[in-house]
Amino acid sequence: MPFTLHPLLPPDIPRATELYFTAFQNPHSLACWPRNHAPVRTWWETMIRTELHEPGSQWLKAVSDDGMGGMVGFCKWRRFGEGEEVGTGLPEWPEGADARLCQETFGDWAGKHGGLMGGRGHWYLEMLATDPKYQGQGAGSQLMRWGLERADQEGVEAYLEASPDAVRLYEHFGFREVARTDTWIENERVKQGVMYRNLFMIRPLKAAG
Repeated sequence: MPFTLHPLLPPDIPRATELYFTAFQNPHSLACWPRNHAPVRTWWETMIRTELHEPGSQWLKAVSDDGMGGMVGFCKWRRFGEGEEVGTGLPEWPEGADARLCQETFGDWAGKHGGLMGGRGHWYLEMLATDPKYQGQGAGSQLMRWGLERADQEGVEAYLEASPDAVRLYEHFGFREVARTDTWIENERVKQGVMYRNLFMIRPLKAAG
């Protein structure tokens, strides 16, 4: 199915937040973010609105060309220049979120990002979500290609963090696992404790020619 990419705009933010919560059903996301809790949704919408014009960031939406014209996916790509430091500061988490888990995991992941890239310029796929009804139809791939084409044009690597269910897609686009971390997750939303694995992946420089 064909899709068209457009910049994500402020009126799209509630739909993007809904897409995120619908698309991410892994134990980490479910444990961190209660789905039907107003302060959490408000926090997410405020976060996206604040970061829409963050230097180096590109927020995109995929719109279906099936005549309905609806947004079916979105992403955030972030460009890091050579020597640019990856920030490790964390926000204040919203009421209702699992603040301990957020602090532990997002802090660890940010630290690994900077350590693994070592100050090299790169494009970072910070967020990618597709409506489950449209998964496997090409919207996520188009959003991926947007950033990878720019990485190739600039001759730099691409970086992302992956949940296990997304690894095959990223491997298809040339990403390779370079590290992983396991976190025990158990709270009122994930009552039967589970070990959650997060993978860190780098797409190498594209060979010249």
